[in-house]
Amino acid sequence: MPSSLLFGINNEGRVHTLSTMGSMWREMPYNGQEFKKLSGVPHFLWGLGGDHQIYVYVHGLDIPIRIREESYENERWLPIEGFSSRMLPTDRFHFSNIDGTLDRSIDKIRLPSMAWQWEGDWQLELTLEGKPLDHNGWTYAVDFPANFHSQKQWKSCVRRRLWVRTAKYCAMNSWCAIAPLHKDATKEPFIDVSIGGQSVAGSEPGTMLVWAVTSHNRVMFRTNVSTKSPEGARWNHIQVPPGCEVSQLSVGPTGLVWAALLDGRALVRLGVTRDNLQGVSWLEVRSPGDNLRIIQLSVGSYSVWAVTQDKQIWFRKGIKAEGAGVSEELAAGSGWIEMVGRMLQVSVTSTDQVFAVGADDRLIYHRTGICQEDLTGKRWRALRAPLQVSRASSNASIGRDKFHRSLNHLGSRPSSMIEQSNLSEFDEQSRSAPLAPTSLPVGDCKYEIQPKNPKAWSPVHSVGSIVGTEVHPETDESVWSESSRDSCIFAEDEEMGWAEYDAPWSWVEAGTCLLEPSQLPNWFSDSNCGAMQEEFEQPWRNRILEDLKGRLPNQDKFTLYEPAIDTTSWIHKGEARVNLGTSTFVDCILQLEWIQTTGTLTILNPDGATTMHSFTLSDITCVQLSSEPGSPRLSIHTPRNYPPVVNLQFSSDTLLEEWQTHFATTCSKLRDLQGKPSDESIWAVTTLGDIFVWDPSQLESNQLREDDLYLQKFDLSGKECPIKVALHVGCSPGTTLTLTGCVGDEADRLGINLEAPITYKSKHKAFSELENVCLHLNPRFSENVVIRNSMQEGKWDNEEREGSMPFARGQEFKLLIESTEDAFNIYVNDEKFTSFRHRLPPSSACILYLWGKMQPFKLVIKSPMIIVDPLELYWKQLGGHLRRVETCNAGITWGIGYDHTAWVYSGGWGGGFSGNLDSQNIYQLTDSQDYRVYENQRWNPVTGYTASGLPTDRHMWSDVTGRQKRLKDQVKLLSSRWQWVSDWMVDFHVPGGVDREGWQYAVDFPATYHATKQFTDLVRRRRWYRRCAVATTGPWQELGHTKLLDVSLEPVNDDPDCTIAVWALASGGQAMFRAGTSRSNPLGHIWEHITTDQPLSSISCGPFNQVWATGRKGCAYVRVGIRQDKLEGERWICVEPPGAQLKQISVNSVGIWAVDALGRINVRKEVTSTFPEGTHWQNIIADPPIINSAPHTKGFKHVSACKTEVWAVTDGGAVIRRLGISLENPAGSGWDIGISGNWQYISIRAFR
Repeated sequence: MPSSLLFGINNEGRVHTLSTMGSMWREMPYNGQEFKKLSGVPHFLWGLGGDHQIYVYVHGLDIPIRIREESYENERWLPIEGFSSRMLPTDRFHFSNIDGTLDRSIDKIRLPSMAWQWEGDWQLELTLEGKPLDHNGWTYAVDFPANFHSQKQWKSCVRRRLWVRTAKYCAMNSWCAIAPLHKDATKEPFIDVSIGGQSVAGSEPGTMLVWAVTSHNRVMFRTNVSTKSPEGARWNHIQVPPGCEVSQLSVGPTGLVWAALLDGRALVRLGVTRDNLQGVSWLEVRSPGDNLRIIQLSVGSYSVWAVTQDKQIWFRKGIKAEGAGVSEELAAGSGWIEMVGRMLQVSVTSTDQVFAVGADDRLIYHRTGICQEDLTGKRWRALRAPLQVSRASSNASIGRDKFHRSLNHLGSRPSSMIEQSNLSEFDEQSRSAPLAPTSLPVGDCKYEIQPKNPKAWSPVHSVGSIVGTEVHPETDESVWSESSRDSCIFAEDEEMGWAEYDAPWSWVEAGTCLLEPSQLPNWFSDSNCGAMQEEFEQPWRNRILEDLKGRLPNQDKFTLYEPAIDTTSWIHKGEARVNLGTSTFVDCILQLEWIQTTGTLTILNPDGATTMHSFTLSDITCVQLSSEPGSPRLSIHTPRNYPPVVNLQFSSDTLLEEWQTHFATTCSKLRDLQGKPSDESIWAVTTLGDIFVWDPSQLESNQLREDDLYLQKFDLSGKECPIKVALHVGCSPGTTLTLTGCVGDEADRLGINLEAPITYKSKHKAFSELENVCLHLNPRFSENVVIRNSMQEGKWDNEEREGSMPFARGQEFKLLIESTEDAFNIYVNDEKFTSFRHRLPPSSACILYLWGKMQPFKLVIKSPMIIVDPLELYWKQLGGHLRRVETCNAGITWGIGYDHTAWVYSGGWGGGFSGNLDSQNIYQLTDSQDYRVYENQRWNPVTGYTASGLPTDRHMWSDVTGRQKRLKDQVKLLSSRWQWVSDWMVDFHVPGGVDREGWQYAVDFPATYHATKQFTDLVRRRRWYRRCAVATTGPWQELGHTKLLDVSLEPVNDDPDCTIAVWALASGGQAMFRAGTSRSNPLGHIWEHITTDQPLSSISCGPFNQVWATGRKGCAYVRVGIRQDKLEGERWICVEPPGAQLKQISVNSVGIWAVDALGRINVRKEVTSTFPEGTHWQNIIADPPIINSAPHTKGFKHVSACKTEVWAVTDGGAVIRRLGISLENPAGSGWDIGISGNWQYISIRAFR
């Protein structure tokens, strides 16, 4: 779980925070304003000040809040004037929104409030659907409702262009006052405020609901509150039933609102849905007893807790907030249950965890044991943590025996708590700013950065308005640094200290706290530090320690005896079902035998007597999870055997993980792959979220020789020609091939060819094959000559026939082919025979083809590059569940989960299915995914849209393609590690848009879907989703709150601990740069936001200050102006896509490679330092070897580039490696195909 904060208010109105990653309360900076109440959701805290005004505090966001204002400038062509701003009476406004219904004159667009500041002036949008426009930005159409195009035509009668301007919320990490209801703030102050609604079903992402109560007992609703508009727009008065006076209310995470009345009853707001966030009506709920009055409520997702006037606490059963918007029963519940304990106030988290303030001792308590099966929990546990107080507080006068000051603490401050002042002078007035006299005159709104301990400021002036600065409590005093001792987060040293005492709390707010019952923070302890120290000194503990020490000498007496049991050899058996390349699974018995240092897997028939299949563990290259819901399965890849994949199905997940652990342990021991993978490793991820790594260090040590060349030998004795040997490394300059053999007695012609990949040309959906041969040696004994030639795309070039015949019938020979920059040097029997100048790039030679009557003995390859056969790589699995993994050659590796959480590799191993066995540096890891099904309906004249389709229609409940039947009731989780965290809900965020009920319409099912029903639409569909989550372990540390779409890493230079350039995309497509990342600090320090004109979908950084990205509209962007002292660069340059929208990009020394929406790979050509954007794209389509590499393969899914190589993943799940890349042919010439598992992502950036 990401770190989050618990907020509390002490008896003096001071606000404190306690982090789930820390263990100490920290006081937020006090600037003259006390608080009475708090209410929050993650990153957004609303508070009721001592002046009864409302404040909002935005904290913990790495990405600044920005809004983009847009205005379309429209013009019409007139016969005399040409294009003019004079419009027809029926036309849209000169400056309007996108559909022309609103006037959006630039001079009338204002900032939302004084908390916002413009970033730059108005600018033109110079792209249209991913394609660059000219410098004027005009787009043309026949008329305004028509589609606009970038090129002007003779019939273009109207044109428009888009003006954009960005505004930034400047009150981050500050208390910002919300404008009062009246000019006189004291006329109707507030008495309560509550925020929630961050999970209203189907609502726009980022939506939040804020409700408040005034001193006149009026209920107010704040409109348009969201993560993009933290302050909202204005207050709306919500009527309550006659005779009802509201004193307090609470908003749950799904928008459910409960209100407490002065007479002790409660009201429930009904009809809160995505279409009506304010709800429709109120429902009265009686108090728990006749003489009991409800004075305070708190709403969770599946619970409502209440406190009555006698300080008793109550639980409301039958609440299910997800369906509360449409069900009165689920919103109001079914009855009250009295709980043990006397509480002053209660607060419930979005996961239904409960915190409360004790009525008698004013301590904060946590309700333990709360889970979905038992929402009432088990017991109350006091929360005891050291508290930071200042001497300005009356609490500083506590006894000296309880107050402790640490000299180490006073000498330093946490580096993460250094105030980040972003104060600026506002030149725009806010429409929402109050007009009453304020703490500062309006004309004196100037804010200066003070040299020390600056005072707070408020962008919206109000009575007693204040602004604080954010406290980052993720670190304790153990990480305080010298460099931050002058931080202005706290007061002077003599005014603060640490205390461990029972603070009198008046309020606790848990809505901002994200807790899971299985992962509680370390501040849930029954004893404080003093009690733990006393326990360490107990006599019983000392006695046990002495006994343990005395045990060791006695054990040493038996070290000379032989072990009673030999554990170096063992056999493990079990039942399973196996698929050996057929379409069905059959029963079998598995027998895994380990003898000394080797192992064998034998698959026996059910009788246990006969063998179905057997192979050694050294043949295994990957053990991959391939489970389907309800069917736990493993795929064992043995590509050199038949069948190449052995599929095993087990009766339970436990049995599967047991065998998976055995395979992983024995295969790793066999290959000596214990411990952390090397920095040059290749990382890959499967479609099931499993993480694999291939470590090249062992292969490199086996191949590398003293002359810095890599050696590979092939034993060809006993094999008959024709023979084809895959070289896997090409014949780049410096490579030598040595072939020994014997010419047959009756030989007439021999063939020794260095072949390049076949060229495939597509024509009428068919491919024609054109052969390529880099070197053709053809000894012809009848003519006593050796022919040298080459072939390009099926056509022979000019022959070379000079020279003698060095081969003889019936004689052995030694042929050496040396590749240089210019030619192949050919030696026969240690004498130079001839040279053959290169006609094709020598690096494209990937196959040695031998034919004719000869017997080869041995082939030896020496290459300056490591020789990698993708089928021979052993993929080792690490614990965790991620969607993508990115690495670099500095040994830093980051990952991104399906829920877009960022993780950093800890340098450990193990976890996951292996648990703590042979694991190190593993952490808890969570991830979530959505299961989706489609409900399809067809229209008929009698009944309208129904689930009765035509016989040729798709299933009425199906997947997105319609081919697979998918019923909601039949959807199962993948394994027991997964748990449902929501019910089935309609998805209102489907591409193409939906109507109010979530339907999309089309002429027929394969057609394009849209949100509005038209006359010709005969079918419709809507998408349902249900979320599930997995909890596992792995060597991954969570980075922070910021959700990421993509990330890329590259060292700035070759120093051992140099800065690592980390570029990433936030979930909204904003580009970011991570400052402070290095080998010693792989997590970095802070995100720096990089302004972009368009949301981005993929980003990649490479050496030579290269950063490329793809936009969501499909065009590419290159970042220019990157220097050593300015790693974030200066500006973006738009690059036109290659005829299709680009989806993913990878940049490195080998070039710029990208995948487009058609499944093609595109290579940017002619990229130079003076022209970094290049000139054009070269397409690489999926040829027959790629299409045949795995079932259902149509193109490429992902590409990754390193310094010298390019690897990719097909949409069928195969890993492939590009061959023949050179300076002469930067796009390469063919593919080396690896195992066809269910791969979806690969990162080779650290390789070589």
